[in-house]
Amino acid sequence: MKEQRPVPRADTEAAHEPRSYLIVFATAAGLAMLAAALAADAAGLDALRRVTSHFDPRWLVICVGGQMAGYIGYVLALRHIARVDGGPHLSLGLSARTVAAGFGVHGAGHVSGGSAVDYWALRRAGLEREQAIARVTCLGTLEWAVLAPAALVSAIVLLAAGTHIEASVTWPWLLVIPGLLAALWVTSPRRRDRLADSSTGGRIRSGFAHVVAGLVMVRLLVTQPQKHLPALLGGVFFCLGDMACLWAALKAFSVDISLPALVLAYATGSVASRRSLPAGGAGVVEVLMTFALVWVGIPLAPAVAGVLLHRLVSFWSPIVPALALLPHGARLRREVEASEGAASTPRAR
Repeated sequence: MKEQRPVPRADTEAAHEPRSYLIVFATAAGLAMLAAALAADAAGLDALRRVTSHFDPRWLVICVGGQMAGYIGYVLALRHIARVDGGPHLSLGLSARTVAAGFGVHGAGHVSGGSAVDYWALRRAGLEREQAIARVTCLGTLEWAVLAPAALVSAIVLLAAGTHIEASVTWPWLLVIPGLLAALWVTSPRRRDRLADSSTGGRIRSGFAHVVAGLVMVRLLVTQPQKHLPALLGGVFFCLGDMACLWAALKAFSVDISLPALVLAYATGSVASRRSLPAGGAGVVEVLMTFALVWVGIPLAPAVAGVLLHRLVSFWSPIVPALALLPHGARLRREVEASEGAASTPRAR
């Protein structure tokens, strides 16, 4: 009787990989449609019909242009942060493919969002696991290093001007001040090495160490702006590009919004980075961004229409061209998992 050889684990995982992406992607699409349906029902179909009747497609040019600027900014940030402290040099092509895959089908079809693709690319480039996680955390934290101060200033401006907006969207941003002080404390040279050490303790301690390691890297970027200008500009372009897309999406439905209100609503609606949220934050971002706009004074129906158009351009549209990059992300993942599996296998004596 002929002996049957076991199917290699890598081949088995590769066969099931498209199915897992399809399940997560279908779940993301379902959540997004559910959120859109609930928001539309709350706004009223008649009100939405009146708002969409004023749709001006010319604003789509700015929507798409803002997203392109954001992608270029993320590529700049990824390439430069990878090189911090003697890290690897990612080619422009690899960086662009990684960013496109993370904001495309991998972002919508993976439980770790697009940040997983960043991690795989950094590991494949030669970084150790802890180094790659620190850089991925830094990329996500850099976005908040840009948004949080801007939101704080916007909240102060709106409060000082006596603008009638919900207190729940202004006063919480004052927590940025103690948050900044806490970040400075944990990243102090006297204690950062100890706090960023993930080799001891359980999952909570390890997760905290990874956050501290990412904050340490952000502090390095901010305190040496001339040396790390590409990463800082990349983070700014990424935030401004997506914010410009939201502004243009609102203008497409004849919605006027002040700059402080736009910044405050965008930062509140982006309370978690869409790059790192599971399945790209489908269903979550739509709800948060809509209510954030309502809290700063935008009527519900125009807010729903603007947010849905923004998400169509920024999240769902890139999925179609990014399908061509699905093998790229899958290949990165398999190579990293194979190397990690080989490293964890004890050598025979």
